[in-house]
Amino acid sequence: MNRSMILDFFGGVSQDGLSWAVDFDKVLYELARWLVPIGICLLAEGVGLEKWRKMEPLVCYRYTAVKVWWRHKFVRNLLNGILAAAVLFIIAMMIDIINISGILEEGWKVFFLWFVHMITIMSLFLVLDLTGLRKFAPAILLLLEGFTFLVGFTYMGTVRLMFGMWGMYFQSRWYYDNTGVPVLSSLITEIVLIVLGYLAGGILLKKEARK
Repeated sequence: MNRSMILDFFGGVSQDGLSWAVDFDKVLYELARWLVPIGICLLAEGVGLEKWRKMEPLVCYRYTAVKVWWRHKFVRNLLNGILAAAVLFIIAMMIDIINISGILEEGWKVFFLWFVHMITIMSLFLVLDLTGLRKFAPAILLLLEGFTFLVGFTYMGTVRLMFGMWGMYFQSRWYYDNTGVPVLSSLITEIVLIVLGYLAGGILLKKEARK
């Protein structure tokens, strides 16, 4: 039987951290597979940011204030990242339609959780891009994702706090009713992080402009 591309690459790690029969080799394999589309999206956003930097000297004079420039940069680059994420997921959908003759019912739940999580990651990328950690931003975010997942998976009592688990359908209460990550609280937290990322970027730029 053909497997679902959506579940394999966008659903996250399927094993239950509370199970006595956890196969840690499989956990690491599924985690690596989960990080692949995230890495691709970060790469696409990084390319977009490099193009933006080359254009900055030519267009920055158009903006009357730093906050206006930051808002335009944040929104435009975030939209570019969202487009890359959407295209990637659509490709997976098309492969599923061919391989398993359709899209699984839970596919839309997988998409929703992953998409919001991906937007959060890309927002953090945009903030890190304003700091001295710019060159290491993709690696930092991938390590954050992997490390926090492993901590949450090992110590299941911490899942609510572990960023790397929030976007995984297989680790959510939509899949594990009692032990999974609460969906609503994780979504609200991610939306708050997106807003805080935007505000933090504005503050960093204002401080830089005063120097």
